[in-house]
Amino acid sequence: MFKPGWIAGFVAFALLVAGCSEEQVEEQVEEKAPAVVVASDYVALGDSYAAGLGAGNYADTSCLVSKDRSYPQLWIDGRDGLGATLNNACSGAVINTVATRQLAALNERTGWVTLTVGGNDVGFVAGLQQCLLGSDQSCTQSVTNATGTMEKSLPASLDGLYTKIRDAAPNAKVYVVGYPHLVADPGGGTKCDLNDARRKILNEASDTLSEVIAAAVAKHPGFTYVDGRIIFAGHEACTKDPWINAVADTVSESFHPNADGYEAYAKVLLNVTR
Repeated sequence: MFKPGWIAGFVAFALLVAGCSEEQVEEQVEEKAPAVVVASDYVALGDSYAAGLGAGNYADTSCLVSKDRSYPQLWIDGRDGLGATLNNACSGAVINTVATRQLAALNERTGWVTLTVGGNDVGFVAGLQQCLLGSDQSCTQSVTNATGTMEKSLPASLDGLYTKIRDAAPNAKVYVVGYPHLVADPGGGTKCDLNDARRKILNEASDTLSEVIAAAVAKHPGFTYVDGRIIFAGHEACTKDPWINAVADTVSESFHPNADGYEAYAKVLLNVTR
């Protein structure tokens, strides 16, 4: 039989060991408060409209990102409390370009994303060229082809891109900034290189593009569509006070916003994001 002294010693030892084990277990299982991620960084994505082509003062000769007049930079200038900022857009970008070359800038610290893309994917530039240089028939056919692409393949491409943006920037608010009508409506504005029939078909195509993009945006929580047609209404090319360049001396700037146009974009975006 165990002697009482042994029993008392054994119990004391067991309690001591148990006490240490409990502390160790508590330390191991104690839930640590998750690190707070401050999602305040801003990244701009997209094509020439996001880069600021048409406004001048470019940082490079390839992507043609305007240093101080793009809508992303003007939005940055009007905001407080932002973290790191980057305009990662590039003139000529298509949806796949954004997906493969621009999203690396996104992470969990990204709190704000703006994006303009899709126009280059549907052959809109080719349609515009035909409307400027070709016949009424070639203009109509080229723009009709672009519209068909918008309706058939663009929705899935946009949906895939938006999903990748959300995966890369889970905490971000995403603002998809749309394209405007490029020219004044038929019967309005001033003398222009485009007759009424060509203006009509170009603006109808712009409507289709905007509607397709808006419908894709609506499927993604945390994404907001900003309609460029509303922003530029009455200030398209071929109006008395245009915010879009018509045929410019620098050809690449043709039918892109000028400095006033980008300021208008930024003003609306600032109001939407407050």
